[in-house]
Amino acid sequence: MTNAVPLSVDDDTLRLLGFCSVTLITTIGRDGSTNAAPHSRSTVASYSPPQILISVDTRHDTYRNILETKEFVINIPGADLIQQIWIAQKHLPYGTSELEQAKLTAFPAEKVKPPRIRECKAHIECRVVWTKTVGSSCLILGSVEAISAKKGTEKLGMKERAIALNRLIFLSYQKGKHARRWMFAEIGSIITLTERDGKVKIESETI
Repeated sequence: MTNAVPLSVDDDTLRLLGFCSVTLITTIGRDGSTNAAPHSRSTVASYSPPQILISVDTRHDTYRNILETKEFVINIPGADLIQQIWIAQKHLPYGTSELEQAKLTAFPAEKVKPPRIRECKAHIECRVVWTKTVGSSCLILGSVEAISAKKGTEKLGMKERAIALNRLIFLSYQKGKHARRWMFAEIGSIITLTERDGKVKIESETI
């Protein structure tokens, strides 16, 4: 006997592994146009050297721009930008600025050509190391060239920084006959596990 039951292999089920933080990736095309789009499939691939792995849909402008110019910026928004994130995900004609549509402010990056987003909490500037197409997506490994954050964040400890960033977690997307629904979560508690002299202590703090 087992207490496990089979599930269908579909988008909703795969999102059991997809509770990921939302980012806004900015890119520039060969024609100089700027694109901004929300993404939730990104992770640290290496700490030494610092490299980040993202996965983007090959149908999207983010993919086209990254292949053309080999640079991108991962902007980290707080949950307060959920309305702007929704606007930025819309499929607009190529060359139309999602930043303008969402009333977000671009400002120059330190090391790459795509801009940072002023309203976001932090920014990670990357250059492409390699790309690999996998199904309908493309895996992109980027070397981290620079990281910046809102003033004051650098003075915070890890717990305080997590609270200040107030990351938005993507849970699911469902498309019905008459409506589309996105589900997100915010950090509601911080769990600390401390191991000392072979003993483990777990503490949970609501924020």
